[in-house]
Amino acid sequence: MRKYFSSLLATGALVGAAALPVIAATPASAGAFKCSPASHTYTVTEEKAAVHVSFSANARVIDYVYKNNSVHAYWDCTNGSGNPWVCIGSCKVTEDEISGRWVYRNYLR
Repeated sequence: MRKYFSSLLATGALVGAAALPVIAATPASAGAFKCSPASHTYTVTEEKAAVHVSFSANARVIDYVYKNNSVHAYWDCTNGSGNPWVCIGSCKVTEDEISGRWVYRNYLR
């Protein structure tokens, strides 16, 4: 019974931690990034906005979203360069891994 109870506590702690903002340091060449959960629907303002695998303009492009389309943000992040990004799907944001479908926030309203 003790092992089962401690597993429940650990699981609860992990679930609770997932809802907290993530702040992490990156290598000395870049600053820290900040992320927090979001739930907001935006409209795309660019004719064709790239969707990246991470919140960086240098990250691989995996798709595009188009002007006047709606996208829903699940995470709101500012990368080490101070640029705002939102995750619009398949989001994973931890201190160890950042992945998902990311759009530059300034291309949305």
